[in-house]
Amino acid sequence: MKNTGDFLVLRYSLVEDAQTSLDVSPLPSTKGAAILVALYGDREFEHHNVKYAFVGFAEAKPTELYTFQIGRYFVGKVAKLRTAHVGEKVPGDIIEREADDWIPLVAVFDLQEQYIFIQRDWKFGTESQVTNALQAGIREPVLGKYNYRVFIEAKTKTAEFWSVVRSHRRIYRLELKLISPNILRTNEKAREALEELKKLYSQDEISMVLESESGNLEIPEEPIADYVDYAAEGEGKWVLVTEGDRGGKKKHTSEKAAVYVELPIPTEEEIYNEGQLELETGLPAPGRELSDAGLIAQVITESENLDRNHSR
Repeated sequence: MKNTGDFLVLRYSLVEDAQTSLDVSPLPSTKGAAILVALYGDREFEHHNVKYAFVGFAEAKPTELYTFQIGRYFVGKVAKLRTAHVGEKVPGDIIEREADDWIPLVAVFDLQEQYIFIQRDWKFGTESQVTNALQAGIREPVLGKYNYRVFIEAKTKTAEFWSVVRSHRRIYRLELKLISPNILRTNEKAREALEELKKLYSQDEISMVLESESGNLEIPEEPIADYVDYAAEGEGKWVLVTEGDRGGKKKHTSEKAAVYVELPIPTEEEIYNEGQLELETGLPAPGRELSDAGLIAQVITESENLDRNHSR
């Protein structure tokens, strides 16, 4: 794999559902491994009347050249089905017909840190569309087996939040949506506060909204920074509404502050051919072992750099 591409960095959280069921399995010893129930089996699902599939997911295994923790990383493709219009030549004419067109994205799941690295492709959709599709595909199987809800959010750059705050004279609204505490090593002050609220209300998420009709909203670094840092780890999102560039108001979202990293990928032809083969067989394409191991080696390097490169 000599090509490289941008990968969106997401993080998934597992929050126990308030409605308990007697027929549930205990979580795996590595909590993040619960999502494997959704990834295996060449599974297809629908979200907003669009068909998706998890294709060819398998554990990445160390090699002599690339060493890493066994049982931690899983690689496969997330595919979206579109309908393509193709022209077929027949005697004396060209007839247009519809054909299935699967768009595959390479994806890596880190079961320990609960990161997801997923390839960027505008044909698949926006950051939020990718995130929502993944969450929809994973949530139902995990909830059914373990009674835990899965939430997926992008890891974001906190510097973008403070840049918006400092570069605008008027701030009308701040909204923070935070996922209830997971097992991740996120901001401890925010975690403690959210844990206390969860004990009282058993909520999955909490929304904090501050508004000023005149645009004089103050955003003090303390304690807001604790919650922005918490969200930035992939456990929430934020929205700011400021004055617009040419009057009116402008909305800024954490989606625009999403973190991307550059990782090796196969060529488009290789991705397509592998994706088609894996859709047909439900198994990883032959010869993937070495390329997957090389991808994981780079994922590990990027993971180690995430906290240093995207801190406030």
